[in-house]
Amino acid sequence: MLTYAISSQKGGVGKTTTTVNLGAAFALLGKRVLLLDMDPQGSLTAAVGANTNGLSMGDVLENPENIHNAIAPCTGNMRVVSASPTLASVFQDLANMETPAFRLSLALQAVQDCYDYALIDCPPALGHATANTLTASDMVLVPLQCEFLSMRGLHDMNDITAIIRDTTNAALQLRVLGTMFDKRTLHANAVLQEASTELPGLVYQTVIPRTIRLAEAPATGQTIFEYAPESNGAYAYSMLAQEILEKENNYGTSARNTAGSEQLPSFAYAA
Repeated sequence: MLTYAISSQKGGVGKTTTTVNLGAAFALLGKRVLLLDMDPQGSLTAAVGANTNGLSMGDVLENPENIHNAIAPCTGNMRVVSASPTLASVFQDLANMETPAFRLSLALQAVQDCYDYALIDCPPALGHATANTLTASDMVLVPLQCEFLSMRGLHDMNDITAIIRDTTNAALQLRVLGTMFDKRTLHANAVLQEASTELPGLVYQTVIPRTIRLAEAPATGQTIFEYAPESNGAYAYSMLAQEILEKENNYGTSARNTAGSEQLPSFAYAA
């Protein structure tokens, strides 16, 4: 199983949209896909129409063995571990648990052979959510809204990735996905070019266009492939999945550090 953290320190850049629709694109290619919602706001949970009455991500972090009973079916022929508002309080309690940065890693190890991909939707904040997610992931995929201010979020994620490599997950890699791209504007093209220059080889060739269909789909509890299969958004996420599959031979799951809480990244203590 390959695990992707969809993360950015800037909100509104397309993290949830990418988690849902990249997962759906993989599922359409016959892959077994698990989605995980690490954001207490539960945007991913709402977008896929998941039931929040059962076990959720907070229960999994408290006891990683709960993951088997927390996984539920959702739209797009995928599976999901949902989030609830109580997840925020669980993050606060993690500091008192054994190996706090490795709670999600322990859970995903238990389902390693059950799925081809795990995609994790992250909140735009530092803390235990980010530490757990990046420690458990093979790749952090950073959605880059093709506007100037989004570059700051990319710089932050590049720095955070370096910290994680030095502490809990030496194998973590980073990739960048241009989102909300308007090819008609010089500004959008300039931002994408700047990212490619600063991080050569790490920016996906596929870009996700700015389209109202991607914004509308979550309100229906559907993926873009169910809501508007002929749209530019559906085509873009299909192309992204194929690009990732073509490049997959260059990376894969590596053994995680088995470091204890003494190597917890300092930013994990943030509120």
